[in-house]
Amino acid sequence: MLTISNKSRYGITALLALAEFYNSGLMPIKDIASRCDIPHQFLEQIFNRLGKAGIIKSTRGKNGGYELAKPPGKITVLHIVNALEGDIEFVSKSDEKNDVIVELFHEAEKKLQDILSVSLAVLVAKQQTLRENVIYDI
Repeated sequence: MLTISNKSRYGITALLALAEFYNSGLMPIKDIASRCDIPHQFLEQIFNRLGKAGIIKSTRGKNGGYELAKPPGKITVLHIVNALEGDIEFVSKSDEKNDVIVELFHEAEKKLQDILSVSLAVLVAKQQTLRENVIYDI
């Protein structure tokens, strides 16, 4: 079964929180972990990789924290998944041969990459719309 690991789910969730507060200053990692219900130590590992990939920036110190390295419209889910999981690849480069199955898997890779090319800005807008449309019954 093809699955996206918790690392990617948590990474996307945390970056979505940073995108919601873009240009509002730094967010401490403990606040992000608490807000997103992500284990603090696991989020540190995730942010370490995202920092190395140039997706987020960190500032140390008393008033330190994290922020997106680029505007939310320039960061895609595909960037995040590639940074945390590696490139999406259904057929390894060494197994490639010219046949219909390899062609099918390359087409599937391309379609998945297209779907995951949605930006954090688009996801923030969708999330806000979903929140506005929640109806509470008592």
